Amino acid sequence: MSVAAHLLFLGLPGSGKTTFLAALWHVLDERSSETRLRLKGLSVDRTYLHQITADWQKCSQVQRTKLEHEQVVNLSIASGPTEFELTVPDLSGEGFEQQLRDRKIGVEHHENIQRATGLVLFVHARVKEGTRLSYSRQLSAVLAGAPPQRAGTDAAGGNAQKAAIEPWSIEKLPTQVALVELLQFALESVARKVRVAVVISAWDLVERTSFTGTPHEYLKRELPLLRQFLDSNDDRLEHTVFGVSAQGGDITVAEQKSALLGLDDALKRIKVLHGSEISQDITRPIAWLLEER
Repeated sequence: MSVAAHLLFLGLPGSGKTTFLAALWHVLDERSSETRLRLKGLSVDRTYLHQITADWQKCSQVQRTKLEHEQVVNLSIASGPTEFELTVPDLSGEGFEQQLRDRKIGVEHHENIQRATGLVLFVHARVKEGTRLSYSRQLSAVLAGAPPQRAGTDAAGGNAQKAAIEPWSIEKLPTQVALVELLQFALESVARKVRVAVVISAWDLVERTSFTGTPHEYLKRELPLLRQFLDSNDDRLEHTVFGVSAQGGDITVAEQKSALLGLDDALKRIKVLHGSEISQDITRPIAWLLEER
């Protein structure tokens, strides 16, 4: 039996969407590891997938998808006896950022959301925090009519540790606020209940801190607004949380990059955490989305 599945990767620039896709393709194409999903075929030119996977294998920075180079990947995969015709648009994070800024969505992207049978929401481990209290006080003063203070001075002209007020831009929007906005756009376009696999990418960065909990607990601690939104909309968004390290370490650090390149099998760089269960199966978030309800 063959089932059509349309998954949509959501995430801001640098959230790990393309790196995940590169590692996923490497795992499926190698067919040398135990995975929930198996590759049956590919119906499009493999040039794009080979390019991003080559970067991943060399521990080079996988090039982010640009607006003008957005791709649609079509895969034939199997999960047990069931085969899926899987469509995954690899959309630009800048496109999602533009969507937040302009408050409108393109026709093609709207159709992608409408067709989606599942969403993969990418969150980089280095999340952007909310507005700091010091900036909030500065902003309140301006709104109340007081002149803005220069950085490094107080109201009397003395030294003070205060930030200068800068014009607001979409880049300053806290991560969890932006992701909630993207999910709200999706809810407006889809009438049925949809599964959401939240992928916290660069999980190796989390492990280098003192945090020892599960990905769901990390989401609860670091992005409470996003978690509350998902929980409060569980009648329309069924979700779970994965911690994924697709690169295996910080490739911008020479020592870590050298250690990763020294592994006898690139697959060993992958780590996936779901609950307290650890594996190297990067297909697990996709497999969860494809499971029968």
